Amino acid sequence: MYERAIVWVRGTVRRFPRSLWLLAVVNFILFTARGMTTPFLVIFFGQIVGLGEGMVGAGIFVNAIVGVVFTLAVAGLIDRLGARLVLIATIVGVAVMTASFPLATTPPLFFLVMVLHGCASQLYWPASDTFATSMVSMDQMGEMFALLRVANALGIGAGGLLGGLIVAGGTLAQYRVLYLLSGAGIAVAALMIVTLVRRPRTAAPSPRAGSANAGSWREVLADRRYLLSQVVMFILLAAFTQLQVSAPPFLRKEAGVSEAVIGLLFAINTVIVVALQIPVASRISGWGRGTTFAVAALFWVVAYAMIGASPWLSLLPFAAIIIYTVGEMLFMPTTGVLVVELAPERLRGRYLAGSSVTWGLAWGVASWGSGAILGSSSPLLLWPALIGVLIVGGLGGLLFDRMGGTMRASAPAVQLGDGD
Repeated sequence: MYERAIVWVRGTVRRFPRSLWLLAVVNFILFTARGMTTPFLVIFFGQIVGLGEGMVGAGIFVNAIVGVVFTLAVAGLIDRLGARLVLIATIVGVAVMTASFPLATTPPLFFLVMVLHGCASQLYWPASDTFATSMVSMDQMGEMFALLRVANALGIGAGGLLGGLIVAGGTLAQYRVLYLLSGAGIAVAALMIVTLVRRPRTAAPSPRAGSANAGSWREVLADRRYLLSQVVMFILLAAFTQLQVSAPPFLRKEAGVSEAVIGLLFAINTVIVVALQIPVASRISGWGRGTTFAVAALFWVVAYAMIGASPWLSLLPFAAIIIYTVGEMLFMPTTGVLVVELAPERLRGRYLAGSSVTWGLAWGVASWGSGAILGSSSPLLLWPALIGVLIVGGLGGLLFDRMGGTMRASAPAVQLGDGD
C-alpha cells in the first residue's frame, strides 16, 4: 500500500509542469497571508476601530464596484502585456494596501484604501486564472483548478488560524501587527513569481489583444448560456461569501465566539478541503454544473441555519463549518471549469475576467447589505435572508442545466478531477 501511494504521488507530480507546482506553492503563501486578515476585516474596522458594520459593508461594496470597473477597463492588458506581469503587479498592489489598513482609521482613509485595494484584488483573479490555464492542456483544466483550490484553501485555513492567534487579545496593536505581517507575506508571494514562476516553453501562446483572434466583449455578451451561468453564480456567491464576511463579526458579537475560535473554524474548513477536495471533484465530474450548484446551495442552507442559531447553542458553529465546507467543495472547482467549458479558447481571458466581475459584484453587494443588517437592531434576520437567496440560486442552477448546461459541440467537457 505504501508503494502504491508513492507511485500515485510521483504520477501526480509528473502530470503537471514544474511551473504549476511552483504557482501552487506561491498561492499557498499568498492565501496564508491574505487568510490572516480576511475573517477579521469587519471585526477590525467595524468593532475595533469603531466605524460600524454598516460603514464597513459599504466600504466592501465600493471596493468591489471600483474593482469591477477597473477590471473591465484594463482586462485587455492581460493579453497585451502578458498574464504573468499583470499578476505580479496586482499582488504587489494588494500587499501595499493590506499593510496600509491600520492607517485607515477614519472614514475617508478607509474608503480610499478600499478603493485602491479593490482595483488590485479584482484584477488578480483573471490574471491568475489566465496564467494558470496557459500551463496545461484543455483536458487537465479540471485537475489544475482543483490543485490550486487545495493550495488556496490550505493557505486560507492556515492564515485564519495564525490570524486568530495573533489577535486573540482583541487589541488595536495586535491588529496592526496582523496587517503588517499579512502585507509582508503577500509581497513574498509576488517576489516568488518574479524569481521562480514562468510559463512552460511548451505552452501554447495566448491570444494577443488586438489580433484577429482576440475577440471582443460583444461576443462574450452574446453568449446567453454564459450570461445565465453568471446570473446564477452571482446569486449563489452573494450568500456563499458571507461565511468569511459576516459570520465572524456575527459570531463574535452575538454568540460570544472569540477570535481564536473563529480562526479554528477556518482551520477546520481547510483540513477538510485539503483532504477531500480532489476526490470530491473527481466524483462529481459527471454531474451537471447547475445541479452541482443546487446541491451546494442545499448544504449552505443548513449551515447558515445553524450559524443563525449559534447564540443559543455554542457547538453549532463547528457543525455549520463542516456542512458549509461540503457545499464549498462542490461549488468552487465547478465555477472555474464551467467558465472554461463555455469559453472559446480565443475568448478565454475575457470569459474569466467576466467571471471575476461576477465574484466582485456579488461580494460587494452582499457585503453592503449584510453589513446594514448586522448593524441594525435585528442582526439575526441576515441568515433567513441568505437562505432565501440560496434557494433562488439553487433553482437557477437547475434551470441552467435544463437549458443545455455547458456542453459545447466543438469541445469535450472538462473533467473536474482525475478520471483514471
